[in-house]
Amino acid sequence: MPIAVFAMLVFGICCLLGAGLVEVVMRDFAGEAGVPTWVFITVPGLLSMLFALLLYRKAARDVASIRQSLSRALTVALLTWLALSIYISALWCPGYRALSCARDVVLVTTVVGGGPLLLATLIAGTIVGVVLRRRVDWLSYKGTSRKITE
Repeated sequence: MPIAVFAMLVFGICCLLGAGLVEVVMRDFAGEAGVPTWVFITVPGLLSMLFALLLYRKAARDVASIRQSLSRALTVALLTWLALSIYISALWCPGYRALSCARDVVLVTTVVGGGPLLLATLIAGTIVGVVLRRRVDWLSYKGTSRKITE
């Protein structure tokens, strides 16, 4: 399995668990926007999977430590939060006050979902960083110039 696919799966699972922690608030957002609740729970996981796939594409060659993996994980968290805020404000905000409503959505998603999302992505980044550092046999390390140490 390629590292990018492994990272995508780990980030997806962790972010779905993180979104599940704030499901009660997401249910209120979904009810006001007229969208099924499961969409608001799965969208953060799917977005984090997309960004993890893109950012960990060349991780076998570029990531040498857990700290570098955590840096990418933080980027995944920020991109996921930004995309989710845009998605919620596009569904929830009326056109005549889109900017002030989008600001409120960004603040609410930061306060409510920011902690679990950040924690989930940092846990996922740590897991991926440890796996990258240990060079497990069941992952493929294509494109790496470093030798596998045992």
